[in-house]
Amino acid sequence: MIKRWLLARRSFDAPLLALAIALLAIGNPIAKGTFLFFGLIGANLAFARHRTWRYADTAFCAAIVAYASWSIGLMVFRNEPVAGNRMFSYSLIMLGFAFLPLSISLVREPLDALILGSRAAILGVLALLPFDPMITGRFDLGGNAAILAFLSATAGLAARLNARRPATLLPNSRLWFYLSFVPVLLSGTRAAWFVYLLVALLDGLALIRHWRKIPFRRSLALLTAAVVIVAAVPVASVVNQRISAAMIELEQMKALGVGIGSMDIRMVMWTGAIQVISENPIVGVGGMERMDAVAAAVSAADAAFVASFTHLHNLFVDEAASNGLVGLALLMSIFAVFLVRVTRCSPGHLVPETSYAFVFLVVTFGSFHGVLLNEWMILSIFSFMTLILVAIRRDAFRARYGSSHAGAGG
Repeated sequence: MIKRWLLARRSFDAPLLALAIALLAIGNPIAKGTFLFFGLIGANLAFARHRTWRYADTAFCAAIVAYASWSIGLMVFRNEPVAGNRMFSYSLIMLGFAFLPLSISLVREPLDALILGSRAAILGVLALLPFDPMITGRFDLGGNAAILAFLSATAGLAARLNARRPATLLPNSRLWFYLSFVPVLLSGTRAAWFVYLLVALLDGLALIRHWRKIPFRRSLALLTAAVVIVAAVPVASVVNQRISAAMIELEQMKALGVGIGSMDIRMVMWTGAIQVISENPIVGVGGMERMDAVAAAVSAADAAFVASFTHLHNLFVDEAASNGLVGLALLMSIFAVFLVRVTRCSPGHLVPETSYAFVFLVVTFGSFHGVLLNEWMILSIFSFMTLILVAIRRDAFRARYGSSHAGAGG
């Protein structure tokens, strides 16, 4: 009975998945439990119903398995303990996404779940704004402001896609993305701002191309100008404050010769990490020894401060120092496969465009933060890619059998 239930389509799967996406943005543990639920079902399907593999992108899943195998294999080779090994946990989470497409294939309109859940997430984060004391001067919901910013930006990107069956209160609109900028801006996370400039440029070019087809063009232009003018002052204030803080830190480092702030200590860590990578280019030194090795490579004045960090705040440097350049190449192959698939197979232009912006976000944010060294961000990144790829595969089957449905996400 239980086995049959696990292999069946369940009416609550779609709203449950949408709920998980919504709760993911605010770091609610129910989201983790839900993804674990779908992951276990996917693993069960992998062995019990082999035909469901047709809904999985084999190249994407193979890239995940290759990276996870390399990462976990190095941990075993180094005889690293499982207890307290965060890299082991993160690799297992990624590996679980190789099976997730199988369970997601049973969900009706999985991309709608991603889109509508992301829109609900944006509203939920905004609703919590008045209740955050912002003790540090940054909006963080009592957690990490940078993580909140990344989750909000990712939700904004997913929310700008077109749902096939949008809810009345969650209509299709690209404005959802710009609404997500409110918590991102208030979080003070500079690395998450760049993607908004990119998407604004893309939307601006699209608006110019279709300007003559837009009704009430003059009214829209006036309204847009008014919104920009009203928002310009507070936005400029926050941006100027965060940029000034970074410049002050760099000047202090130049004067004192040691890193004491968030920006200057990154420069110190990356310099030390490059030396560590040059000495261990193929396999790195492991996630558990990474920070000690970097601390030993920097000056004595910076060593204690560097050793107090859990990672290097750079996706590429962290990975290369932990699992070598081979690990970095395997990790990047996951994103490369994702981009190739959405470019070749996705109908329309909005899904590829948004996917490019998403990878741009991962790269720019990951250049200053450990974007793949936190379970919430890993879940956000891989759920985004997985749900889009599953939707593309389903659309391919629909097209093959003559369905008249529109393409995934517009």
